[in-house]
Amino acid sequence: MHHTASIMWSAAATARAVSSPLPSSSLVGCRRSGGPRRGRATVTVRSSLMDFVGGDLVRPLGKWVDDVEEHKALAIYPPHEGGYEGRYLARLKRDGYYFLDLTARGLGDPETTLTKIHPVCPPSLGRQPVARWYFPPEVDYRLSLLHPDAKGLVVWVIEGKVLSKAELQFLAILPDLRPKVRVVVECGNWRNFVWKPLKQIAGLEPDPMQKNEKATH
Repeated sequence: MHHTASIMWSAAATARAVSSPLPSSSLVGCRRSGGPRRGRATVTVRSSLMDFVGGDLVRPLGKWVDDVEEHKALAIYPPHEGGYEGRYLARLKRDGYYFLDLTARGLGDPETTLTKIHPVCPPSLGRQPVARWYFPPEVDYRLSLLHPDAKGLVVWVIEGKVLSKAELQFLAILPDLRPKVRVVVECGNWRNFVWKPLKQIAGLEPDPMQKNEKATH
């Protein structure tokens, strides 16, 4: 056990050389020694402790809570394998937030579904008459049921990459319309769990990273 742990720590601290039988033309950033003969290529792989134990397990979540309070609407990019979101959700729940979990697929118009009385037509299957049921606003209805000591309501939307720009813009300004509401939208995936203000993703605010990229070019 001690020997295995020492291997992991040494791999986290230094770069390791990995030999591959593939030719250098199929590898990025590799070196190949020798003449025209086809030899073994060497690739340098840099790793850290986060690559072995998961970066989100050792990352403090204070900045996550601060950004939720400051920006009020965030776009998140969790890893493809999933499972990381629960830690960030639980952190907000411990702070006194309640949650409204939604999927962007089938959500319809976010403004109508979340803030207005909206109709829902169940399938008639060809035998029953076409019916139309009316439901209360999803956000307003849950706000009315919040505990008096609750810190607020978090609208957590998965599969947000299918939403249009106009729909993302409404979700970004929803906390301005309902001050006790916070919004988190899963807009894609990344290697690590990262987030940005939703107003920047929706084009309501300038993105400072894009400004820096344009300035460098």
